[in-house]
Amino acid sequence: MSTPSIAVACAVSFGDFVIAHSVLHRIENQARHRVRLLACSHLSELNAILPSEVPVTFVQSGENRVPAVFDVKKCGLRAAFYSALSLRGRFQKAARKENEVLAFHVLGVRERFIAGRWPVIAPRRRLENIYETYADFLREQEIGTLATPSLRIETPRTVGIFPESRLARKRLLTPTLAIILERVEHAGFEPKVFILDGDPLPLENQSAIVQIRRNFDSLATAVRSVDYVISADSLPAHLAEYFVRPVFVALSHPNEYWLPYGCFTDKRWGMFDNRAEFSASLDQFLLQSSAA
Repeated sequence: MSTPSIAVACAVSFGDFVIAHSVLHRIENQARHRVRLLACSHLSELNAILPSEVPVTFVQSGENRVPAVFDVKKCGLRAAFYSALSLRGRFQKAARKENEVLAFHVLGVRERFIAGRWPVIAPRRRLENIYETYADFLREQEIGTLATPSLRIETPRTVGIFPESRLARKRLLTPTLAIILERVEHAGFEPKVFILDGDPLPLENQSAIVQIRRNFDSLATAVRSVDYVISADSLPAHLAEYFVRPVFVALSHPNEYWLPYGCFTDKRWGMFDNRAEFSASLDQFLLQSSAA
């Protein structure tokens, strides 16, 4: 049997898409022809700001957000049912190479239904972090990945702080931001708190606030404009990993599996509901950054 080509399915969140992109754009050159991303159309604008040689095919989902079948709690069962039918039809119409299989990072009832006649696969093992799980899955398919590149920063000066998340419990509110600003300034860095247009300003002292437009290009530009990133457990954290910016993630609850790979391996994260431990973890990150 010939070695299969793999279409990695991305149908859910922006963060999931960036994670898949981050891993796949490090595939060894000789295996690039075997892999593509097959993504729902609500991810197309995000894809435009991710420079990569990985080919992406978009499936029109009929929605400009996460398809309802993957957001049942918010959208309801009726919307989820019709969303699943629509996606199944769209995936069946997607052109498929000979001997190509559809890969999901988790293969459940929804994924199998949407795949329809596609042969499907998924990682056999769930390792401790999603980036590791993807890399292990690719090795199973005899696809090697290159090491994550490092970014040499001659004179580190700026720390970008990204407090927002679409989930309220993950957002960095004023007390947490006050701790972060205090520690960043104490370490000798210039903090920049990036706030999307329309979001409330979380600080009385607005000297560190930088307001940016509510689009992916502005967010990516903000991430690339700083030397280091401190983020809520949200999309900017994974963009920082993608653009090779060392990132510290402030967590509301343990979530190591979904952390950016550098955060996971170097333990660059802290729980913001425990001030003492959070400050100590953040200080360690800033100390390592200043010594880099």
